[in-house]
Amino acid sequence: MANRQPGYIDGRRLRVGNIPTWGPVPNVLIPGTEEAYGIFEDFLSCEDLAAGGVTPTGRATWQFRFLTAGTIDQADEVGGAVVLAAPAADDRGAQIIMGSLAGGGIFFPLATKHIWFEARAKVTIETASAFNHFIGLIDPVDADILTTGGGGGAMPNQDIIGFFVWDGQVNWAFCGDESTTQTVLTLGAARVVDNDYHYFGFYVNGVTSVTCYYDREVVAAGALTGTNIPLTGLMPAFAVKSGNAAGLDSLTIDYVMCVQLR
Repeated sequence: MANRQPGYIDGRRLRVGNIPTWGPVPNVLIPGTEEAYGIFEDFLSCEDLAAGGVTPTGRATWQFRFLTAGTIDQADEVGGAVVLAAPAADDRGAQIIMGSLAGGGIFFPLATKHIWFEARAKVTIETASAFNHFIGLIDPVDADILTTGGGGGAMPNQDIIGFFVWDGQVNWAFCGDESTTQTVLTLGAARVVDNDYHYFGFYVNGVTSVTCYYDREVVAAGALTGTNIPLTGLMPAFAVKSGNAAGLDSLTIDYVMCVQLR
């Protein structure tokens, strides 16, 4: 076990067996001859947040960023959770990018080096036509994850794999972006945005394909091909942004895990 501090296990080496929270999902067994590394963050504590959120303190690991008046707080929940909240102001919110901004990621989609991602999260929707959320992996750059003004034809950042929703959408969507090649896939009526906890997961099969899971079930509509798989280092990230002046939307994350074969 390496670099263990309150609230997370970083650099965990796994050999034989499976990834515990993904037991029901196919393809997560790590072959007995393989090793993996990964991140598991349970958000047991976030009291070390610095004012302004740009520079992490204490754990010195994750970058918490406020987008003008957004907040990031510890949830009052069993097992711990973190709440990213947008205030009643347009285009305001908060985001978390694990790792140093512009410092590069550790999860590189590579042939035979499969990646598994899962987060348990929920959203609070105060203004149904104006919420904006993101859950997934991105190239850790010093930029807003969600586009200003809400809905649009593309995510503002390059090199992304993840779930998102923007102004006016009813259902979750799934996005893959490799440099300037981006695909946005709506996941359909069975994946409606609501106020309950759900499991958001995906499996990156090298540089060949991405399989999307919602509540640990495969979503065929969320399948991505190699042209939409980023070829750079990625890190887990979350974001919420208000879409109008009445927005009080939030994103609560219970845990996130990301594991890749060595």
